[in-house]
Amino acid sequence: MNNKYDFKTLHEEINKLGKHNIYDQRKFSSLKVQILNHLQNNYGETSREYRVVRLTKSPATVMKVMNHIAARTTSKLAVSI
Repeated sequence: MNNKYDFKTLHEEINKLGKHNIYDQRKFSSLKVQILNHLQNNYGETSREYRVVRLTKSPATVMKVMNHIAARTTSKLAVSI
């Protein structure tokens, strides 16, 4: 799968969790594993993003990290165009 597609899908899922204030632990845990895999593949285990997501138990914190990456990715695309 395409990394951008994976990230977009994960970002949408975590936004749904936060938007509806659904804190289903199983759903969050499975999303967190997927997000960690994505972050590990793209940024490495030593990246700040990976470490923050790995250590947190808060869906809101994970959502903030995902939003930060999305904003950074969008701004890079705008600059390169």
